Amino acid sequence: MTNDPTDKKERFHFLDGLRGVAASMIVVHHAFTAHIVHFFERIHLPFLGTFFMYFTQSGVELFFVLSGVVLLRPYLRGQREFKTGDYFYRRLKRIYPPYFFALVFAAFVVWFNNQYPTWYNLKGLRVKFSWPETFKELFIFSFDGTYYNLAWWSLQIEILFYLLAPLVIFVFPRTRRLSMPKVVLGIISTLVITYLLQMLSTEYCYRFYSYTYQLAAFGKCIEYPLCFLLGIYLAARDFNLRQAFWFMGSGLLLVLAGLLLMHDVAANPNSWVYLSVLNGGYGLFYAGLITLAFNSASFKTLLGRPIMIWLGERSYSLFLIHFSVFYLVDNIVSHFLSDRNAYYALLTRGVGIPAALFAAMLLFYFVEKKQARGLMTGKAFWPWQV
Repeated sequence: MTNDPTDKKERFHFLDGLRGVAASMIVVHHAFTAHIVHFFERIHLPFLGTFFMYFTQSGVELFFVLSGVVLLRPYLRGQREFKTGDYFYRRLKRIYPPYFFALVFAAFVVWFNNQYPTWYNLKGLRVKFSWPETFKELFIFSFDGTYYNLAWWSLQIEILFYLLAPLVIFVFPRTRRLSMPKVVLGIISTLVITYLLQMLSTEYCYRFYSYTYQLAAFGKCIEYPLCFLLGIYLAARDFNLRQAFWFMGSGLLLVLAGLLLMHDVAANPNSWVYLSVLNGGYGLFYAGLITLAFNSASFKTLLGRPIMIWLGERSYSLFLIHFSVFYLVDNIVSHFLSDRNAYYALLTRGVGIPAALFAAMLLFYFVEKKQARGLMTGKAFWPWQV
């Protein structure tokens, strides 16, 4: 535990609980969503399948909004002096060591699956191991959408926000000048600017980003500026309970609008452009949820339960490694079963999810926690030890 009083003051452990929720949503998305979407399609309820798919994926939007709150709050409120060199050093030390070890494991998994292929290599993991690809992934950013671990596409977008944070701190208005009308105007303007960026990039820089062809590359940063703006707003000023429900309600309306506009992207690839509306809706909803956590004692208590904090403090490690564990378990099980059936689903998920959590616990305990500050459950390896 750190002895820095500033860290103690600014560590909101109930936000760690929300991180745990976000990480769990992403794990569920990668473990179950495809099967549930297929189920809804078979019973002729594709809209519900689409809703479930984007809901579980929205853990990414929750992470993005939380990043702005946690990272910028002490600087935008004048509680901590911003030192550029120290800031980048701390971000590098916090983010990169766990990523490096997760990359080593991911490279091994891809090599192993390539060395001992099954039908799974055609229906599941298709990426190939190579030393040039491994070297390229050392730098995290990908412009071709190739990863040893597909979950990593969102990490580069969050790091872009980290790189832009000093500029945000320099140009962002003082808290007392950030009125609610200006907040609303900023939200609407950001949605419009996002739409224009999607149009311009698709027309002139389609290799970087095109809304007609969804590629999980660095260009997807164009779709998420509202999530980071909301995180900045929540970092800069306090919002009340009424405003929390305003955020959540308007977010739900945007989510519904996005789902309706994107109801058939297979028939109309141009409707992918409305994905930014959906992402922005979830960003607004989660901004309201975070505001609710700051204003509601009961909700704060729920998120601040020790087991929630335990999971949240390991959320980065879980995010980094769970997909690679799934790849490995899926391949091993495919050596004993001839196709994806009920037994395959039961074995891969029944083994893969506990294995992913255990791998995250190892990565956190031996690597990540050495770089983290203000931990509450750092000494507890097992969840029941909290």
